[in-house]
Amino acid sequence: MAPSSDWDEIKRLAADFQKAQLSSTAQRLSERNCIEIVTKLIELKLIDVIFTTDGKEYLTTQQLVREIKDELYVHGGRINTVELAKELNVDLSQINTSITDIVKGKEVQLVSGYLIASYYLEKIAKEINEKLQLQGQLSVGELTLQYDLPAELLLHNVLEKYLGKLIFGKQDASEPRTFYTEEYIMRTKAKIKGALMGLLKPTPITVIVNHCNVAERLFLSLFDQVNAPGMLTGRQTGALYVPSCYTKSQNDWVMSFYKQNNYLEYDALSRLGISDPKSYVKRTLPNEDLTFLSSCAIGSQIKQQLETALEECIASKSYLDVVALLPSVLSDTDIENVLDDLLKNNSKATIVFENTVFSNHYIDTLKQACTPMMQSKVDAVVKSGKYQQFYLEKQLSKANDLTQQGHTDHKAERRDERRRKAASGKGGGGTQGRETKTKAVKKHPRGKQATHDSDSDDASTVSKKTPSQLEIVNIEEVKKIIKDALENEGLEDLLTQIAEYLHGGLNQTALVLAKETAEKLMQDATQSRKQTHSSTQDKINILINDIKLFEKGLKSLPADKQPQFIKYLLKSLGGDVLSEFCKYAANQCNLSVQMDVLTPEQRNKIINDLTEEYTKPFKALNATLSDQNLELFYQAVDLCLAECGMILKKIDKKKDKLVITNHREKLISELENCDDPALSLHLAVLAIFTILTQNMLHASGRLVPVIIEFLKTQLKEEQFIDLQQYHELVTKYLTANDEEKPEVEDKLKEEMATIKNIVYDVKKNK
Repeated sequence: MAPSSDWDEIKRLAADFQKAQLSSTAQRLSERNCIEIVTKLIELKLIDVIFTTDGKEYLTTQQLVREIKDELYVHGGRINTVELAKELNVDLSQINTSITDIVKGKEVQLVSGYLIASYYLEKIAKEINEKLQLQGQLSVGELTLQYDLPAELLLHNVLEKYLGKLIFGKQDASEPRTFYTEEYIMRTKAKIKGALMGLLKPTPITVIVNHCNVAERLFLSLFDQVNAPGMLTGRQTGALYVPSCYTKSQNDWVMSFYKQNNYLEYDALSRLGISDPKSYVKRTLPNEDLTFLSSCAIGSQIKQQLETALEECIASKSYLDVVALLPSVLSDTDIENVLDDLLKNNSKATIVFENTVFSNHYIDTLKQACTPMMQSKVDAVVKSGKYQQFYLEKQLSKANDLTQQGHTDHKAERRDERRRKAASGKGGGGTQGRETKTKAVKKHPRGKQATHDSDSDDASTVSKKTPSQLEIVNIEEVKKIIKDALENEGLEDLLTQIAEYLHGGLNQTALVLAKETAEKLMQDATQSRKQTHSSTQDKINILINDIKLFEKGLKSLPADKQPQFIKYLLKSLGGDVLSEFCKYAANQCNLSVQMDVLTPEQRNKIINDLTEEYTKPFKALNATLSDQNLELFYQAVDLCLAECGMILKKIDKKKDKLVITNHREKLISELENCDDPALSLHLAVLAIFTILTQNMLHASGRLVPVIIEFLKTQLKEEQFIDLQQYHELVTKYLTANDEEKPEVEDKLKEEMATIKNIVYDVKKNK
């Protein structure tokens, strides 16, 4: 705000100005004085005015807004901003600034450089309605050209906004930019229906549309509403309208033939003039359960007959000739498709040979008759060693193939080896596991396919250079067993096919049984050793990890004190590691070890009794237990692990933290339940060390003073004094005579709670 003196001056100027205006012409202010006064007011920011383009006039922002609205009204609600600037003699930038305030309301909007008022849109809405009622239809495109406005503005802000209010019509659902009147729709329906009623043969839609002068899209949308006596072949360009009178004669013949025979041949329908027989049948018989084949469509009655006959075949544990129940026009491919569909939809498993369906039970009966012979053959071939010899030759042949390949890169060799292992791992399924869904038809070599499938799992791993497949069960032996059963049924012509099918499954099953029998002999001997190997490896991993964690903890102590702790660590946990190695090697060498915990003398005896391959690394490890050198100990452990085929697993720091936490909680838990003074002190000192350093420490009772001395700087003075005094009492108790011991023991029990509380306080504060 201006100072009071300036304001008083302004008041005086205003009074002089008013006086000058009321005075005679001779006393009035000149134009120059007025300009200076206004300029002064503008400089003092007491007024805000806008100058005209020529600079001779000025007006306020509010006055400019009012004049813009007045001009907009004079021009009927629509005016160009450039023209507005010329009319008002104001710069265009000032116009645009004022327009920004005007269009904030909903009454006026700026579109493509034009100010448009809502009453202008209402006016053109009324004009559009008059035009719509006159023409019957309108599109946004032609209105855009007429009114020179954006299509989106006309569509959303005029047509859709005033539809049903000022504009009375209907928006096309499929083309939102087109609008119709109800009268136009009714007239168009009448034209379409009249044209369709006069047709007697199939006619393209384009012809009808051109004749009626109607858009094809509108024709398709109104077709369903005119109730025309006919149907369309599609909803795309090029579709036909087929009158009902034309299709009636076709439908009568088709229905009559279908009712009598329950199938329709495509060639016969084509001769009637039907271009797409399959689609025609689907339209004509929409409620029928039809199966469409390559040559004809069969009805549900034929399928029901087949299903009934198949159920009887399965129930009677017999067989069924399918061809006798199917129409003669079916091709071999159609018969195969019908069989596939029939067997797929039936829950009972069946097998097919030359269009003859056998129940699974019937084939199983034949197979069971061959099972005793197969089992005796398996026992004989394993007992004689013939299978083991075949398997060994097969493996040697594979090795020779790899050797004869010459120089190959190692990656390719390893890749081939993985593939062979993966393939051999899949063997053993054979036809025995899949025969319930296998089909064998002579004309469509199903019998061969079944045999091939049954052997594929094992045969796929055999190359041309490997030994041929071992035949445990002979096909002639299978024929002899099933011959009588088939001849009694009059099926001797299928003897070879059925025998080949059974032979594949039986021989594959025999190979699997032989392999299982041979492997079982080896597995029984190696199973216990595998379990021992895994268990020992896990135990050694745990012990080595604990030793490394204890090693990390003892490094917190003074360097001159560390050898004492390393010596005890190797003597105790290092000895346990050697004991595990000794027990494992004794098991491998078939030595009997009855003890679970071994003394040094027992370990030495076992080491001397072992074979040379174990004795040397074990003696080296035993020697490191008294060297006080953990690096030498770790090196000796690595040699022992390599000799035993074991590995050390990678250290997991997250698990190490969990091990340390569990060790700390175990110490505290044992301390809570401990009543022995010396052991309580030992546990308390180890627990406090673990809490403060976050590391484990393995120490004997003799090393407790060293740990207490280390904790002196870590504990409060009173806590250290309590520990030191309690240790002195323990030492006194251990050296006291029988008369002094009861008194010292009572003091120890009294102070035991104090020692335990120190642990709890340290844990709480940490």
